[in-house]
Parts: sequence; structure tokens; C-alpha cells
Amino acid sequence: MAAPIRSRVTEADRRHFDFVQMLQRISDELTMNETYLIKLYCSHVIPKGIAERLTQALEVFHKLIEMDKIDQENLDFLEEILDRMGRPDLVRDVLRPFQPPDREIPENPELEPGTSTDGASSGAESANAYLVVHGQRHMIQETIDRYRYNLRSLCGTRRSQIKFRGYKKGRSILMHYTIPRKSTAVLRLMANLSDPRLVFMGVTLLQIDAQPPIKVAQGPIVNDIKKHQIVDDIEVGCSIRTKQQRAPRNWTRLSALNLFSDALPLHLQVAASLEYQGFSYSLVQALVFKDQLREQEMKKKDQLREQEMKDQLREQKMKKLIQKAEVDSNTIMTLRSKLTISENRLKEALEANAVLEKKLQQAREYTEKAAKQVTSHVTEYRGEKPLGGWSAQFEKADVERHLAAYEGTAGDEVDSGETAREESTAKDAEKSTEGDKKERDKLSTQQPDQKQPTLVEAGGAAPRTTRDSRQGKITYGGAGSEPGKFRLPRGVVVSSSNEIFVADKANKRVQVHTTEGIYLRHFPTVVPGTEDKDMVPHDVSMDGNGTLWAVGRGESADHVVQYSTDGTAMTQFHLQKSRYSHGGIVLDMRNSHILVTDAERGEVEVFLPDGSLVRRFRHPGVGPRVSIYITVDGEGNILVSDFFTHSVCMYDESGKFLLKVGGEGSVEGQLMSPCGICTDSSGHIIVADRRNKRVQMFTRHGEYVRAIETGFKPEGVAVGPEGQLVVTDYYGNTVTVFPSYL
Repeated sequence: MAAPIRSRVTEADRRHFDFVQMLQRISDELTMNETYLIKLYCSHVIPKGIAERLTQALEVFHKLIEMDKIDQENLDFLEEILDRMGRPDLVRDVLRPFQPPDREIPENPELEPGTSTDGASSGAESANAYLVVHGQRHMIQETIDRYRYNLRSLCGTRRSQIKFRGYKKGRSILMHYTIPRKSTAVLRLMANLSDPRLVFMGVTLLQIDAQPPIKVAQGPIVNDIKKHQIVDDIEVGCSIRTKQQRAPRNWTRLSALNLFSDALPLHLQVAASLEYQGFSYSLVQALVFKDQLREQEMKKKDQLREQEMKDQLREQKMKKLIQKAEVDSNTIMTLRSKLTISENRLKEALEANAVLEKKLQQAREYTEKAAKQVTSHVTEYRGEKPLGGWSAQFEKADVERHLAAYEGTAGDEVDSGETAREESTAKDAEKSTEGDKKERDKLSTQQPDQKQPTLVEAGGAAPRTTRDSRQGKITYGGAGSEPGKFRLPRGVVVSSSNEIFVADKANKRVQVHTTEGIYLRHFPTVVPGTEDKDMVPHDVSMDGNGTLWAVGRGESADHVVQYSTDGTAMTQFHLQKSRYSHGGIVLDMRNSHILVTDAERGEVEVFLPDGSLVRRFRHPGVGPRVSIYITVDGEGNILVSDFFTHSVCMYDESGKFLLKVGGEGSVEGQLMSPCGICTDSSGHIIVADRRNKRVQMFTRHGEYVRAIETGFKPEGVAVGPEGQLVVTDYYGNTVTVFPSYL
């Protein structure tokens, strides 16, 4: 008769394969930062030296399996870690499907300590034991069998005498077993003394029948499984075992919990209570003496090992000192040669710097001559000169700005003067506005055959919006003080109703347009209840109620003012006066905090709506007189653009530094003088890369996504509710809308 064919792959094998595959899926979904976070959560169970060698999450899971923290039937430890690190999707999609619902045993909501689930009281030979177990979230048959076997080992009785009745789930699980009444004395004594075996099982509370519950103190396990390879009877729960008996599955697990360790000294009461299990008094004393000798030997070995490590460290230090002292003359000569080369390079750099300064001075003189020539040509063309002649201020400031804006010839000299022009007063803006008005009046009186371009529509309406059909972008505005025109537009924000609010800096107002570039209204940035009638706005933001907040500078102080959408001033508070402007403002919707940047001190200040200061923290690396914009993402993290270090820094809501994005350069992911910053609904970080004439997008972890070429130096950025990207051109005096930037 042929032998039966055995299956080479059993159901247990498939269950193990599914278990390993589930851990592999979780490991593949985790990033490097999340893998480091898992090792941090497990630092109390995995030694530091071992954790440093684990590079993947799968290696950490394997170590937890070796330490018996997780297995196929107990994934509560892993589920707790994934929940705390913010990955409930892995628990829902990967971990839970591995434990099918039909394997779980239904709980008994009516179970209470001191009662019986079958409605009958226990007999004279048995008693009800209620165990509160911490850390369990599900109850399956394997867990019930494991606790039944552990109770049998502790009580020293047959397995059939330990019966499971039911459980009730909460933060911890309440389990109900029926045990022989003669075993309750030793079990109660173990609970009173916080026996390490009960601690190892996860029992935090024990109650026998209706007696008062006993709390089990949770302390560290003293002994280690790997240190104790010898297994004797007293180490496995005081149960007598013959050589022919086979060790159960959890035998080595309980062998690490030595009853007679220094953490739980043996008293006469314990010895007397163990006599009924077959131990004589002399045997117990002998075992105690044996355990004390073993502990003394272990302490001596530990002391010798520590002394050897100290000797090795001392020898290593001596070797290093000898190596440092053996630096020969060749090394010294090499250092001298390098020093000579560095001095020569420094000398060459100084000479090159002197040549560049000379060329820069020549370029400035050429610029002044060119400005005078342009002024004379404009005067000859118009046939008249203003009273008093052309002022030097107009020649050196306005002509250079108009040449840079209209002819596109702005070079490094214009860039170097951008910061100085940002501090221009309102009087200069008014003078330039009056000159533009005279020019338009003269153009309007010319003959029709001259075909001069029309700058403003009839009736003083806003200029027409231009649309780039190739890119689908919309650009509107232009230099001027009429409705729809701008003078140095800076911060921008888009409301939920698709209205664009722009801080029109030099005109001291806020202008409102649709996302199609249609002019709606404008209102001055007045400051009520102060000596300053109005302020120069620098940035705007919107709160959850749809009201606008603006930060700006007045003659006597800096201010933060709240406006309605029609321009009515609602409330305001003052900021500490500084030489340079407060750069940006943003509203944190989660806690109604107002965050403002201080460019002079390089700080971020957090206020309540009434103006009281909550906290402030320093933004490192920021120099004075730089543009600092700020925003808050959906998780409450604070993002600050750093004009000085060409980067974007992220902090948590308390001001703790998290990460840094960018760095000086023009390749993908690098920045040159970043300004405006915002985030979209997907958590992307959007930054105005000013000197690279583009807007760059990063993930919430700082990874580069893409770049949007603007063709001009962007200042402020904002994202609309329908995915529109709005960018302001500070010196071009325009606003550009990209309907779709993804």
C-alpha cells in the first residue's frame, strides 16, 4: 500500500507567509523619517546599538518578533505604533485585513467583576478570576489559550480545570476565567507581590470572586532570556516536571521570569504557600541559596567586563595621543605650502575685486549719462520743460525704474537698489503720480492722426486685461494710481468667493479684482484711533470668517488692521516700532492666531486677535532689511521664506525647527532670494523664486515637484479655491493669474 502523500505547504506555512508579506507591505509604505520614528518608539525595548544597525522597517519588525513583542496572533504593539505616528491607513488597509473579523471572539458587554457570565455562581471547588490585561485590542482563540496555559503554569494545576467564560473590551480587556479554589491563595499572593510573571503577561488588575481587586505594579523585567539558558523547575512557575514531559510552547518565555530574583525576594510565607505543590521547605531554601550564588557570580562577571572595557578605552586614548604626537616635519611642510597657496589666491581675489569695483563705477557713470540723454530726448519730443527743470531725484530714481520696467534692461545695479526703493515714502509716489497724470492729459489733447496708445478706458475705468493664449494666464494692472492700476503691488490673498485682494503698497490701499482680472473695488488702508491716518500695506491675509487682515507701516508705528471685504476698518493693534518693515502676515485658522514676521529682528511673532502676544521665536540666518513672507499649512506647521539664505524654513506651532528647503542656486529645488510663500489644498509648498523668475513647488516634506516660469521677478503668491495661482510683479506693477498650475 502506497504511503499517503503529505502536503508540502501547510495552512500554518501559508499563514506565516501572509504574515511576512503583510510586514513587507507596511515596510514598503514607510518613508525614511517614518522608519526612524518607529525605531524611536521601540527605543525602550531595542537597545541603541542594535537599533542603529537596523536601516529598514522590516528589520525592526524582525527584531520585535525575536523579542516576542509581535507575532501572527498579537499585532497590538505594531497597531499602537502605527496609530500614534499618524498612519491609520496602514492599520485599516494592511494590518486589519490580516486578522479577519470571523477569527475574533465577540465580547460580553454585560460582564462585570464579581459576576458569572452563565448566570450561576461558582461551586465550592472553583472560583472566578477576573484579569484586566493591558495592551490587547482583539480577542481570538489563540490569545485565550495562551492566557489559559499561563494561568495553569502559575496555579500548578491541570489545563482542563482553567475555563474561559468571556471578556469585555475597553482601553484594557477584562477577562473571566474559572480556576480551582485551592489555587486562589498563591495567585492572590503573586498579585500582592507584583510577580514578574503576571507583569510579563500584561495583567494590571486581579480580582477573585467579589473580593477587593488587587493592583499589579508594572515594573521592568529583571532577567533576560539570553542570559539564562538553564531552565529549572522553580523558574517555570513552581511546577514539577519530569524529564519525559515535553516543554510547552511558552516554556522559555516564562523561564526568563525568575521568582527568586532580587526584584522579588522569597519570604517564608511564599515558601509555605508553595508546599501544596510538592515542594519541601528544605528544597525551597536550597533553590534560594543556589539563586543567590548565581546572582553573585553574574555581578562579578559584570564588574570584570566593565573593567575590561575601561582598560580598552584607556589604551585607545593612549594610541590616539601617540599618533597625534608623531606628526613629522613633512606634514608641517605640507601645511605651510597650503598656507602659501591660500595667501596667493587671496591676493589674486583682492586684485580681481579691485578691477570689478572700477568697472562698476564706470557702469554707474554710464547709467547717469544715459539717464540724462533720455531725459533730454523726452523734453525735445514734447517741446517743453517743467518749471525749474528736471529734478535730480527724478533723473536718478524714476528714469532708472522706467527704463528697467519698459525696456527690460534692468541689471545687477537695479537689483542692488531694490531694497532701498521699497522704503520710498508716499510723497515720492504722489509726485510720480502727478507727473503721470500730466502726461496722460497731454496725450489726450493730441490730434487723432498721431495714433497715441490709449492707457485708460473712457470714464476712468480700469485698463483692459491681457491674456496669453499659449499659457492660458491672465495679466492685469500697470503703473499708476487710477482704479485697477498699481504702484509696487506686494502681498496677495484669494477669498473663497474668487476675489483677489492685493496690497497696493505705494498707493496705500488694497485693490480687489476677480480671478478673470476684472476690477471690482479698492479701499484705503486707514488706521482708526491712531495718529496715523493710513499706513503703507505690506502683506494681507484672510481669516475663517472672510475678513481681511493687513500689516503695514505708519509714520509713528507699525500696525495690524482688520478690514471687512468692503474696506471698513474693524479693529487694530500696534507692533513694536522697527527701522525696517514687518514683512508678512498669516492667520492660523485652527486657533485664531495671527503670525507676523519682524524683518529687523529676524523673528516670528504670534498674537491673539486682541493684540496680546502669545509667543515669539527667532528665525535663524535672517539679516536685516530682507523680505520675509510667512504661511501656515493644514497641519499647523509654520513656513518662512528667507531672502538672505535663499531657503524656506519649516517650524512646528511652538517654533521648533523641523526642516529647511532650497539653497542658493538656479537648478531645480534651489532658490535665489525667495519672497512670497503659500500652500495649496494638497499640502504643496509654493514659493516665489524671485531672482530666478519662476515659482517653485515642493511637497510638504520639502521634495521638489515642478517650477512655473513667470518671465518676471515674482513677489507675492496665493492659491485660489479653484486651483488658480496668483502672482504679483513688484516692479512691473502687474498681477498675473495662472488658471491651472498643476
